[in-house]
Amino acid sequence: MPATATHRAIVRHGTTCRIEEVPTPAPGAGELLLAPEHVSLCGTDIQILRGDRDDPSPVVGHEGAARVVAVGPGADGFAPGDRVVVNPTHPGDPSFLLGHNVPGLFQQRVLIGASAVHGGLVSHLPEDLPAARATLVEPYAVVRYALSCLATSAPDTLVVHGDGLTGNLAALLAPRFLFPTVRVVVVHRSEAGLRWTREHVPHAVGVLDTDPLDRYATGSVALLVTTHRGGTVRAVETALGSLGERLVAVHPLGGVPPRASTPLLPGVDLDGVRRANTGGSWPPATTTFTRPGLSLTLSGNRGVTSPQLVAAAEALRTDGTADPLLTHVMELEPGVRHLNRIIGDRTRTVDGELVVRLVIDLGNGASHQDAARP
Repeated sequence: MPATATHRAIVRHGTTCRIEEVPTPAPGAGELLLAPEHVSLCGTDIQILRGDRDDPSPVVGHEGAARVVAVGPGADGFAPGDRVVVNPTHPGDPSFLLGHNVPGLFQQRVLIGASAVHGGLVSHLPEDLPAARATLVEPYAVVRYALSCLATSAPDTLVVHGDGLTGNLAALLAPRFLFPTVRVVVVHRSEAGLRWTREHVPHAVGVLDTDPLDRYATGSVALLVTTHRGGTVRAVETALGSLGERLVAVHPLGGVPPRASTPLLPGVDLDGVRRANTGGSWPPATTTFTRPGLSLTLSGNRGVTSPQLVAAAEALRTDGTADPLLTHVMELEPGVRHLNRIIGDRTRTVDGELVVRLVIDLGNGASHQDAARP
């Protein structure tokens, strides 16, 4: 690869992103150079870009498929042209968190370090998995894991607090991975999100976050929190206040502030509960909280295992149920314009349309020929 090789990247500058030409690294020992195909903008990415989190990576993005372009010495099992997915969360190496503390996928070439490669965080993907749908592999896997955790409490109702992609995906998948008869209630923060869920997830009951949950939940209730980190504690407190002893399980899946707690659950570290399952271990670590009139099982997860990602990819290969969640699939330039509107205006409504999930085509295609080009 020429020393002067460059590639296009979506680089953040404060709270604005620009498309820039940046140097293309050559993979060293144990490393892989990848060419991302389509990449999805998730809620955590938005928080980073808005400055609501202090993650240092100049390039975000961790959801999407990629092609291997070049293989460093010792990166066994991979060859140029291989289609892969990267597990963004290293369970044993906090220095690798893709798109958070190392450059992410919103660029035409990305270097994956030896720690991640040797740690099994790069897995092969099916050739016939559509590129845009491949951006759902990671959220599909983490949602399925979360629902499996909550299934152990056998709830009659699942309350999903959060109306972004993850929340709506959980609502879509709940009858399949929780129970076919489970009642699903999705708590929204906006009328636009409420309308979208009512149209696209008809088996779910959509409510606003100002509505009392006890009117809509029946029997025992599990709470899945998929909101941003600033809303997690409030969501838990709202459910406890409205549902009381009917609440039997809580699973934070979205962001959780460090050492997050609530006086309603004295002694419970919500962040610790979530981190206890970093990497999606099974059976999950849980915390039990009891007091008169309340018996609550708390679990959470921060990422999943690579085999769980592979299983999600195989399921998505022939299942397009979640495709409507990918509301905006765009090429690089218009995609960045939408991205900057979402960041700068602090809205998910751009040009009058709700953006449930923005997917940007990095222009690498899905062909072996492109992957062979440095």
